[in-house]
Amino acid sequence: MAQDVKCAVDSCTFWKHGNRCSADMIKIEHYSEERAHTSHQTGCRTFKPAEGL
Repeated sequence: MAQDVKCAVDSCTFWKHGNRCSADMIKIEHYSEERAHTSHQTGCRTFKPAEGL
């Protein structure tokens, strides 16, 4: 498993300096019944909006 998970979504409460993700776990799901073939067909369900944005 990766030791360092990067994230460029600075509007997420789990985003930390250096584009690091501080979430305890990450949940990824796909948007349709079909198999995902690109990153645009998936979504990170761990996202939680940061306060003050």
